Amino acid sequence: MSQRRRLASYALACLLAVVGAALLWGATGDGSTSSRSPLAGSFASTYTPPATTSSPSSTASPTTRETTCHPGVPERLVYPALGVDAPFEKIGLDRTAPKDSSGQYPLGNPRDRTKAGWYEHGPKPGSGAGTVLTNGHTYRNGSAIFKEDFAKRVRTGQLIHLVLDNGDRCSYVVTRVWREVNSKRDYPRIIASQKLYDFSGPERLLLVTCGGSWNAASQNYDDISIVLATPVGR
Repeated sequence: MSQRRRLASYALACLLAVVGAALLWGATGDGSTSSRSPLAGSFASTYTPPATTSSPSSTASPTTRETTCHPGVPERLVYPALGVDAPFEKIGLDRTAPKDSSGQYPLGNPRDRTKAGWYEHGPKPGSGAGTVLTNGHTYRNGSAIFKEDFAKRVRTGQLIHLVLDNGDRCSYVVTRVWREVNSKRDYPRIIASQKLYDFSGPERLLLVTCGGSWNAASQNYDDISIVLATPVGR
């Protein structure tokens, strides 16, 4: 393999919206959003997610002390169990990408591989309703916010903190993990069946990144890991 090809394989990030499933938010052309995904429920009555929830970690017990968490813009993602403490980058829709069959653009990704992405047209942390949507890159050379062992290290019971622009900290405990599900087949179905892109209902935190098998032909990963967390201490 040439040096140029090796560098290219290391430099390419996992694009979390590769499947176009991020379009399920139903964002309009001006960036506004509906409270319910257009495809939500499409698979809800018939689909059983292929990945089971992870078993609770025997060493991870969430701290339940009360923290101040008023609605705000997330500035940092802190995931102690993964050693992650990284700034957020606001993301929207990728208008340079092809539209899907419904005419929607896919969700964008952080331009900076070392930052987490937050969908700024969705719910804010601390609002008490809807799913806070976040993502991040995985790079083969370990230079991104997440590493290739992400799926092996995430566990239910782990804490995730969002530090906000108002000085507050919103904490969440991981309640469910889908590890390295197929990005084209399973990811859209899980999003729809679990209504993970809904902007109504109880507040939740969704965190996704790619991983699994490296596809040399597409220079990308074939799978996506999904982490779902609920508020603690409030």
